[in-house]
Amino acid sequence: MEQHPLSEEIDVITAVSGGSFTAAYFGLYGNRIFEDYERVFLRRDVQGELSGQVINPLNCPRLLSPFYTRADMATELYNETIFDHATFSDLRQANGPYVIINATEMTLGTRFQFTQNYANIICTDLSQLPVARAVAASSAVPILFSPITITNRAGECGRQQPAWVQEALASQERTSRLYNLASNMTALEDREDHPYLHLFDGGLADNLGLRAMLDGALRHQGIVEALDALQMNDTRKVVVILVNAETALDVESSRKMQTPTFSASLGAATSVPLHRYSFETVALLKERLEDWEQQSYDHECGPGARPADPQMDTAGENECKGVDFHFVEVNFSEHPDPDERDYLKRLPTSFVLTDEAVDHLIEAGRLVLRNNSEYQRLITEGK
Repeated sequence: MEQHPLSEEIDVITAVSGGSFTAAYFGLYGNRIFEDYERVFLRRDVQGELSGQVINPLNCPRLLSPFYTRADMATELYNETIFDHATFSDLRQANGPYVIINATEMTLGTRFQFTQNYANIICTDLSQLPVARAVAASSAVPILFSPITITNRAGECGRQQPAWVQEALASQERTSRLYNLASNMTALEDREDHPYLHLFDGGLADNLGLRAMLDGALRHQGIVEALDALQMNDTRKVVVILVNAETALDVESSRKMQTPTFSASLGAATSVPLHRYSFETVALLKERLEDWEQQSYDHECGPGARPADPQMDTAGENECKGVDFHFVEVNFSEHPDPDERDYLKRLPTSFVLTDEAVDHLIEAGRLVLRNNSEYQRLITEGK
């Protein structure tokens, strides 16, 4: 059997916040990422370069304008130094994985993804948009950066609302996830109330980037229909690899009697909900993967069939096959060394890391992935 890197089997990447840099770079340049990404991004002081741009006297007139912000300046820097002025048209023509870059719409509090499906809602052609602008929106941490603003042209292109949205809204099942998704997408169509969309850090609406996958399947009746819609109905194995780089919650305040500082309180106010929401999202996805696997075997082998006991032919081989799902989580909490685990989870969320920190992160990612039991099962089955 011919062997090739697992990276060549990646079909979809959904990313938020800082992960959008890596996702977009891989989507544009493929395995070149293993050659130059450390130099281009990981080991660069991007934060220092941004600060230098802000204090540059030549930029003062632009920064005084209400229509030009630090986020716009960051877009220019990323465009010049990381993505080489690539647009979404270049991303599509690269023939790499389908990359979903997620941001959060500030006034609606909902997820906005930089895909043509979402761009169609606001009657926008995504092809000429710089990839750097989407990445800047996805990683625009509130307070540090202003949101990225885009114009909402909904209603100008004659777009028809999808049937599933109309049916979900007509159901009036206000507590259902499908109704909620349809309502959120319909809100984007209201150009009168939302003539402009202000987009910032995607982690605030979905800190793991998993909702794009969950919502995508939710729009169809089941996983079989979703794979058919993606022209992947011959798929027999789906591998979901979650890279979860969440940091540890602050414990220093609990060791002191004094009232926690403002920065500690602000950090807790954002981190605690994100941690809890992330946990629930992972738990939900695991449940959905089990359901989807069962649905696929029911569809192919009849109700109640399972991977271990489908109908057998005379040679003892499986007469029918569904879709097998593998969920692999790369999480620093799974690092076997407690000291290293503590070091990794205390690294700051920052646009500048020391070379030592980068070395630790790369080695930890490799170690945790290879030690993951589900990943080992996947590799064993593939031999």
